[in-house]
Amino acid sequence: MPRRQRGMALLLVLVVVVLLTTLLTEFAFSTLVDLRLAETFRDSTRAYYLAKGGINAGSMLLKQDRNRHDSLDETWHQGVTNYPVGDGAVTIRIEDLGGKLAINSLVDDYNPQAVVVDRFYRFFSALELPPPIDPAELTAALVDWLDSGEDTYRELRTGDRSIAVSGAENSYYQSLAPPYLCKNGPLHTLDELVNVKGFTPEVIQRIAPHLAVNGDHKININTAGLEVLMSLSPLVDRDTAQKIADYRAATPIDNLAQLEGILPPEVFVDLKTQGNLGMLGTTGNIYRIEAHASVNDGQRRIVAEVDKATSRVLFLKVD
Repeated sequence: MPRRQRGMALLLVLVVVVLLTTLLTEFAFSTLVDLRLAETFRDSTRAYYLAKGGINAGSMLLKQDRNRHDSLDETWHQGVTNYPVGDGAVTIRIEDLGGKLAINSLVDDYNPQAVVVDRFYRFFSALELPPPIDPAELTAALVDWLDSGEDTYRELRTGDRSIAVSGAENSYYQSLAPPYLCKNGPLHTLDELVNVKGFTPEVIQRIAPHLAVNGDHKININTAGLEVLMSLSPLVDRDTAQKIADYRAATPIDNLAQLEGILPPEVFVDLKTQGNLGMLGTTGNIYRIEAHASVNDGQRRIVAEVDKATSRVLFLKVD
């Protein structure tokens, strides 16, 4: 065979070898990727069931708590961090939503609930949000977003004061670009607040830690933050709220009568009256359970809001 033909044959062999090597390398890489994806899917599935078990464990932990107070020094609030289970680990955090203001309790169908409206106004005021943010207008806009009617909320009553407000119904939201409808119904998540007039991302960041969607008008005095405590009564200023917080940190409150010795008489009478009306208590009803599980490279997070007494799930989100 002439030298030139032998050279061409060798070149063809080399090309074929390179192509086969590339093909085999690509096939091996693709197989490895598929294998890793399969392993990640397997581990993510295992992590999901581990996180689901974490939600169930959190519910059981709450049901075992049967004393007369729900406070921040109890086992349920300590949670669990990176607890090893099989090849994975789970972290469980539990939060009492009774220490927050429940947004949907502001309105009962068409009717704003006067006591809760008053609380929201005082709460927004206690946060000392910067001008031109108006606590009264925030409250009115939230009422209009929730109620089922089309009449704007025009007058907010707080204590012995009456404040004129403009509110916001469909006529306002339809004038925006792009336009959208006023919900005229309860919120499902706090993320919806961004659609409400006046609730900028900065405002939402300040208020969100103190608010809940699910819940009722009863506040747990053992877990409420200072601003929520200040929302309970015009007589509760920041110093009084701090006094309550300092007391409960040392001695969980089983009965509101314990506050008689540490609060001014008029403040104690006001809070005790709210307790008698079921607006204030020492325990929580609705809890937020967050379970984060990891198995190798697979991770899943589940958030549930549950009724403590029945373990009924009111909200569930899987990430």
